[in-house]
Amino acid sequence: MTGRHLRVHHRDYYDHEVHDGDIHAHGERSEDLDCEPDEYDREDGLSAVDLAVARLEDLAVTEPSGWPFPGPHCWWSGTVTLDYYTGEMRETSAHPCGFSDDECRDIWARLISA
Repeated sequence: MTGRHLRVHHRDYYDHEVHDGDIHAHGERSEDLDCEPDEYDREDGLSAVDLAVARLEDLAVTEPSGWPFPGPHCWWSGTVTLDYYTGEMRETSAHPCGFSDDECRDIWARLISA
C-alpha cells in the first residue's frame, strides 16, 4: 500500500503458548488500514492524522512504544484481548507508514492526551 497508512499486526495465542515471557503464537496476520483522506473526509475537514487517531482508538491500540516521543519509528500497542469462549488471546500493534515526523508527533500527542 502506498500513501499514509497503518500496518496492523495481530498475534493470536493461548496461555499455554507463553513460555518464560516468550510467546509462541499459533496465528499471526497483518493488514494495512488506509489513512489517506478521500474527498468526503476532506469536506468534513479530516486529515490523515485524524483518520489514524480514529483507527487506533477503534482498535484500542493507544499505548506508545516510547516516552517521550521516540521519533518517526513510534508504534502503538494495546491491551491483550481475551476470547472468553475459546480462551484465545490477541495482541495487536499498529505501525504508522508514510507519515512525516510532524504527523507522527501529532498522532502521539493526541493519543497520550486522550
